[in-house]
Amino acid sequence: MTEDAFVQRTLAAHRVQRQWCREPHRVSRQVFADLMGQARDTAFGRDHRLGRVRTPDDFKAAVPVGGYESFRGYVERIREGELKVLTESRPYALHTTSGTTGKPKYIPTTRHWRNHYRGPALYAQWGLYFQRLGLEHYRPGDVLDMSWERCVIEHLPGPDDTVPVYSITKRPSTVGPRDWTPPWYGEPWFLDDTGELSLYTKLRLLADSDVRIVVAVNPSRITALGGLLNEELETLLKDLHDGTLRGHPSPQLAPARDTAYRLEAAHFFGGRVTLVDLWPRLSLQVCWNSASARYYRGWLERLAPGVPLMPFSTTGTEGIVTMPVDSHPSAGPLAIDQGLFEFVPCEPGDPGKPLPPDVATLDPDELVNGGTYRLVMSQANGLYRYDSGDIYRVVGRVGRLPRLEFEGRGGSVSSFTGEKLTESDVHAAIRAAVGHASVPNVYCVVPSWGHPPGYVLVMEWPDGPGAASDAFRDRVDAELCRVNIEYAEKRGSGRLAPIRDRAVPPGTFRALAESQVARGTSAAQVKHRWLHTDDNLLNALSQRTRTA
Repeated sequence: MTEDAFVQRTLAAHRVQRQWCREPHRVSRQVFADLMGQARDTAFGRDHRLGRVRTPDDFKAAVPVGGYESFRGYVERIREGELKVLTESRPYALHTTSGTTGKPKYIPTTRHWRNHYRGPALYAQWGLYFQRLGLEHYRPGDVLDMSWERCVIEHLPGPDDTVPVYSITKRPSTVGPRDWTPPWYGEPWFLDDTGELSLYTKLRLLADSDVRIVVAVNPSRITALGGLLNEELETLLKDLHDGTLRGHPSPQLAPARDTAYRLEAAHFFGGRVTLVDLWPRLSLQVCWNSASARYYRGWLERLAPGVPLMPFSTTGTEGIVTMPVDSHPSAGPLAIDQGLFEFVPCEPGDPGKPLPPDVATLDPDELVNGGTYRLVMSQANGLYRYDSGDIYRVVGRVGRLPRLEFEGRGGSVSSFTGEKLTESDVHAAIRAAVGHASVPNVYCVVPSWGHPPGYVLVMEWPDGPGAASDAFRDRVDAELCRVNIEYAEKRGSGRLAPIRDRAVPPGTFRALAESQVARGTSAAQVKHRWLHTDDNLLNALSQRTRTA
């Protein structure tokens, strides 16, 4: 496929995606028929008598709603080599993600699923971005894509191979003609992303390019890029002057002194340099922009002043749920071509308990504007009537489809005594205490059991514990009382202890993120949390102290 044909293919896919918004029932019928074709002649299909299913209502009656644990046994059979367990199409890989029980989840992925669902969706998504840019011809260097990575596995399994396991953001190769295969897959900067050194490599290899769009899933990847640009500016300037990569000659690189002069001038006159100083024609940033990701908006604006922000699809290891089709900054219509979707009304602070197997569900056209709902989905990767735990809010309509904004996961609150502390509460309190519209990733709040229980404010503090950090801790506690009346009541009655502080050296949160990557977590999936719902972070910090 030529680079021009690639862009035209994305634009055509985007037009089709918009058409589904006008004709959702037609595509939904096609998806249902395909899912039944994948499921009927499988172990799961026989267990649930899917051979008798003819309608979506039959399907709901045959298959109970369930979380991942209801599929774990089937997935283990896939890992042992059994065929036709969940899908007719044989899984070529298992995508790993974290589970609420502490055990990792392994989500099957098949050639059928990639060629008929996820691949086409990615073409449509990028078609929107290219349309927004007015880009009709792709040129190397137009794009910095940090939403996925090359995978170290260079082959797909044969009949006698075990099924490989890796992150959804990694890919060994294309699996068919409809799979997502952008031209930058073969460009030098598109490397395995295994840490900050690799991020610098991307930055250096593209520093003298005309980057028009920067794409990530988590906004923290873009903020990390902007932070690295400033932290490594001296190294980058020398590399640009000399045509090197961290001081080492590279056949791919030549001196780029004009770029170096531009960055030097921006630094001299403005202090911190921005992504626009590096890439003057940067015209679009793409990343998640809802739930806790919305708190990065001010930060992203400072990193790339005046550059519009558009959302990445609401997508997870289990499947794609919404697809951006227009300029809305944070929400997209339901991705009706990706699976069957059902919804259960809930409150925004839903505790995240498993849904009853026979819970009544609503279809997409029954959702009301302003309502919040738990998502139950069925996709051709083998998860049927899957209780995702995710909460969405309806913020309008696109054609005949609800426009959904991701609100977070059920259970993403902390509550010892009914205070129901949320990440929004924590971010608002810290933001008010700091006095800035956007908060760097150097603070978080962690629950800690005691008599009474309470919370620990973990913060990177350059001078260690002292009067300044004590005063900041007290301001955060007061702000939490202001933004959360239940927290204030429990603090006033003594049922919650005053918030405690734990100062850690600058760079601690980055080091913890790098350790996650070193243990196999995809860099694209590592994100900062301002509120933790367990004390694992405190345990990790104690372990680091013991081994230091």
